[in-house]
This record gives sequence, structure tokens and C-alpha cells, in this order.
Amino acid sequence: MKPFAMDSVLKYRQQLEDAARQELFTAQEREADLRRQLGEAEAALEELCRNLENERRGATTAERLILYERRMQIVREQVAALAEKVAGQQERVRQRHRHLLKASQERKVLEKLREQQNRNYRNHLEKKEALMLDEIAVLFHER
Repeated sequence: MKPFAMDSVLKYRQQLEDAARQELFTAQEREADLRRQLGEAEAALEELCRNLENERRGATTAERLILYERRMQIVREQVAALAEKVAGQQERVRQRHRHLLKASQERKVLEKLREQQNRNYRNHLEKKEALMLDEIAVLFHER
């Protein structure tokens, strides 16, 4: 019976968990940035729609309306591309979260093992000490 001897493994598991937590944080930051970009692109598209509607109400040339339509198409494509990137990043965030949960569970298993082994070792030492005290008591009682 001996105390927990896998401290280096436990430390390594903690490092893996910390790295997984950092990866999750980075992925979440990237997702937030993409969402911000998507919001800006959607706002720009709405502004273009309002401007186009104002141009249609006023006297404007067909060329100017065509330019608005082309610009709106470009912005729509940007919105679609950003929406796709956000969806992909959401999946990466979910993967990183699952990875963090797995790393956390592995660390917790080792911590429980350490606690159990240390508790068993303390019990072993206490039993050994009790036996020694009993022997000493018997020796002094015989005198």
C-alpha cells in the first residue's frame, strides 16, 4: 500500500484540460467576431435596401438602380458566406466544448483515484499505528 504515485499524469491531464479550455475560449471569440461581422453585413444590406427604395421614389437613372442591385447582390453573397462561416464556427465551438468535457472528466477520474488511494494509504498507516500501539501496550502490561 502506498500513496498516489501518478501526480505527473494528473498534472498532464490538468494541462490538457487547460489547453482545451483555451481552445474553447478562442473558438468562442472567433464565433463572436464572425457574428459581429454578419450583423454589420446585414445592417449594410438593410441600409442599401432603404437607399434603393428612396432612389426608386425619386427621379433616378436606370444605371444607378442597376448599381444598387449589383451592390446588394454582393452584400447578399457576403451575408451568405458569413452565415456559413458562423455555422461552421458554431460546430467547432461544440467540438471544443465536447473536448473540454472529456478532458475534464479524465482529470476528475484521476483526482478521485488519487483521493481514494491516499485515503486507503492513511487507513493503512492508521491500522499499522494501532497495531504498534497495541503491541507496546501488551509489552508494558506484561511487566
